[in-house]
Amino acid sequence: MRLATSRIRLQDFIDRADRVEKLSYLENRENITGFEIKHTEEGPQVDFYQPDDEKRDALLFNLRLFVQDKDDYSIRRLCELYDDPNVSEPWKDEHRAIRAELNLKLERVAAEGDRRRITHRDVFYMFLYGSLGHSDEDDHYYQLYRDWVTDENVFEILHNTLHIVLVWILTAVINISRASKEELARLDNGTSAEA
Repeated sequence: MRLATSRIRLQDFIDRADRVEKLSYLENRENITGFEIKHTEEGPQVDFYQPDDEKRDALLFNLRLFVQDKDDYSIRRLCELYDDPNVSEPWKDEHRAIRAELNLKLERVAAEGDRRRITHRDVFYMFLYGSLGHSDEDDHYYQLYRDWVTDENVFEILHNTLHIVLVWILTAVINISRASKEELARLDNGTSAEA
């Protein structure tokens, strides 16, 4: 791979990540998602909170570009830069570690029950392909969403889980972007690839 191509791909990743980080989803970085238990006369009531649907959709539809493999700047496709000897080993190691950590989180079990086990990755794709972004009845995730989301309580729990997954992916994107900015600065300064 040519250095010019690697530079372009790193810069594309940084540019897209910068746009995502400016989305209003992150207005309240201290407390993005969760739940609160209130005690009422009728008994305990659980209230879930997270950014509104418009903020969620803006982030979801932007983050999908980083996790699908259609674009050169997807997290997985950036592995192709490992073959470029001009890209430093520290960048490759950091990208590898961030990607591995994200994949471990996404493969954790999010829910298990009569409807079968689903991972956090499944939850992400269930909302993307089963509810919010696409509506293909033949799609596996469309069916999975229909199997799992049978009432408001299940929806709220899985919806909150979706927001947790969005934050995980967003964190990985921001960290890779930071490492990529450092890598471009190194390349601009002509520092050795072994640095």
